[in-house]
Amino acid sequence: MKRLMRVFVLTLSVALLSTSAPSLLWAKDRLDTSKLPGILLDDQEAKKTGKWHDSTHAKPYVGQGYIHSGQLSDPTSKESKSVLFETELPASGYYSIYLSYNSASSRAAAVPISIKHVDGIEEIRLDQRKKPEGPASFHLLGEFSFSADQKLEVTISNQDAKGIVIIDALLIVSKEEEQQLAKFKPVAIAANAVKKPAAKKKPASILEKAPAFVRGALSDTDRVSFTSNQLDQLIEKEARIEKTTDIIDDEQFLRRATLDVIGRMPSEAETMEFAQDHSPDKRSKLIDRLLDSPSYGNNWANYWSDVFSYRIPQPQLTFLNYDTPKKWIGEELNAGTGWDDIAYQILTGSGKVADVPAAFFVGFHQADTSRLASETTRIFLGTQIECAECHDHPFVDIPQERFHQMAAFFVRTKAELPWNDSNQIKVSSKTSGEHKMPETGKEMMPAVFEGDELTKGISDIERRTNLSRWITSRDNKMFAKAFVNRVWDRLMDEALCDPIDDISDESGYSSFPELHNAVGDYFISVDYDAKSLIRLMMNTKTYQRDLNRDGSTLGLLSAATPKKLRGDEIFDSLAVSIQLQNVKGERGKETETVRFPPPAKSTRDLINEAFGYDPSLGKDFRPQTMQQAMYMMNNKQLQAEVNAKKNSDTKLAEILKNSKDDRHAIERLFVNILARKPTESDMRVSLDFIASTENRNEAYEDLLWSLLNSAEFTTRR
Repeated sequence: MKRLMRVFVLTLSVALLSTSAPSLLWAKDRLDTSKLPGILLDDQEAKKTGKWHDSTHAKPYVGQGYIHSGQLSDPTSKESKSVLFETELPASGYYSIYLSYNSASSRAAAVPISIKHVDGIEEIRLDQRKKPEGPASFHLLGEFSFSADQKLEVTISNQDAKGIVIIDALLIVSKEEEQQLAKFKPVAIAANAVKKPAAKKKPASILEKAPAFVRGALSDTDRVSFTSNQLDQLIEKEARIEKTTDIIDDEQFLRRATLDVIGRMPSEAETMEFAQDHSPDKRSKLIDRLLDSPSYGNNWANYWSDVFSYRIPQPQLTFLNYDTPKKWIGEELNAGTGWDDIAYQILTGSGKVADVPAAFFVGFHQADTSRLASETTRIFLGTQIECAECHDHPFVDIPQERFHQMAAFFVRTKAELPWNDSNQIKVSSKTSGEHKMPETGKEMMPAVFEGDELTKGISDIERRTNLSRWITSRDNKMFAKAFVNRVWDRLMDEALCDPIDDISDESGYSSFPELHNAVGDYFISVDYDAKSLIRLMMNTKTYQRDLNRDGSTLGLLSAATPKKLRGDEIFDSLAVSIQLQNVKGERGKETETVRFPPPAKSTRDLINEAFGYDPSLGKDFRPQTMQQAMYMMNNKQLQAEVNAKKNSDTKLAEILKNSKDDRHAIERLFVNILARKPTESDMRVSLDFIASTENRNEAYEDLLWSLLNSAEFTTRR
């Protein structure tokens, strides 16, 4: 009630004031806003979609003019369009929102205005045929609660507005500034009047660049010599392995290694070439060859993109596109850039994502301090602290203050989101601001866990650089162990510590601490080179053991486990197996109800949508859905490749054309789809089926369809 009375009194006072000196208000062109309190956003600072028209016809106005939706006789006036005002606030609290416009009988009678605030979204309709009830051309929209951690957003559109929408400027006034606003006497000035140059204001944000990454020197005591044989011995010792399965044959190894390193099945030619190599070190040479392939970086960039993207919500009016950051991560991995260097660039990235792809992490999270605090520790330190945002962690020793000390590293980070182009998201630095506890308002200085606090007032890039240097320091074993745990899980489908992203001493405990520490120390000693780590693991007997097929309990790490393929791996395998093309779909058309239709989905996108999963979740959370089954069975593009007709130009047609003998054709089909030759049982069943079918082409189409829809095709074994 008090808030409503305050708004009413303020509205009444400024309304009386606005009618007290009409000659001052309407005699000239532009309003003198130099003494206006609060935050003033001119229409030129807003983000616009659709065709808006500039005008200076009705006076007075703020700045150089105002915009309108178009004359009623103009067909474009009815096209969907909107304007977004957004700004950051110096402090949390209640603010009054004013819109500047000029009234007339042709104006819109029901302008839709959406105001996003702490308690939700307020939808109002404004009658612009009535005079503004405020100083000069400003009209009070209401008073709302806002947080300094979240941008104030006001969206104005022309949907069902019933007339011409006028937008001049937006004014945001805090409670402390209300009395000053009540005393404000608006004065209009001539359009050609000479104004005194305004005093330069300190910019709200600047573009800061982090210093180049420098890796600390490796001491002699930290140098680790570690072979795959030594790793096997340590596994057998700590896991207390007494019984194991046999080493897989060359066919199985080729399929497993190719999927793990470059993210697809081996081709028919690669299978034949590997089978004809009889050198004793053929497996090690294969691993090296795969790691040298450009597809290695692409595959693991797809994996890391999934790690990041599954916990990044889609912002309003912008669809996040990960192609640019994936390309960058892939290039860095292929070049042998250390994971510490990559992580440093990601955490300190500033600029447009198109120019600085590493800025995607902060930019795609919209510089949200809470999400950046929790995701930074989860991904790069293997520690979940989000439960401590609102209270002390209920299960482990992580007080609430620790979460907000981490959030304080990002309080001066700013992200500007364009309309519908995530490559243009820009990360910059605020010039002021400190992080505060949500309930007490206590200022929190940046600090990592129980470390010393940084000094108050330190700049954004200094905060993020300090955090990044601590995270990637050789002394910080959690950083190396977090990466090792993920790679181990990817290759073995059995994390050394589960959950995969909760390995800290406070949160969880590794099942094999000595093993985890030893591999982590090795990773540090090779300067965080992912290729060296993967090479070490894949050359072990542990990695090359067969599945435990009899179902007996052998213990962790004693045998490999089957793993569902990611969506990217399934698409790339289909591209090799049956030459499936990545067809780009058509984007939906913009309508009055859908201003920003989602981007067109390619074949890869559709398969990822069906088969993708959050790699940070355990194997129990990998989906097995009807959508997956229906895609493999009925998708039109996929079915078009299951065509044996000579003129179809499919892989199957080529096999049947060049393999008149059924045994040879069946063998080639199995090698192409499952990367192995058929067993005697497979061959017998296939031959019997083909013999029982009158149409040879249809029989092979059915056989191909059944192989594609087998669990073996979508599983890494």
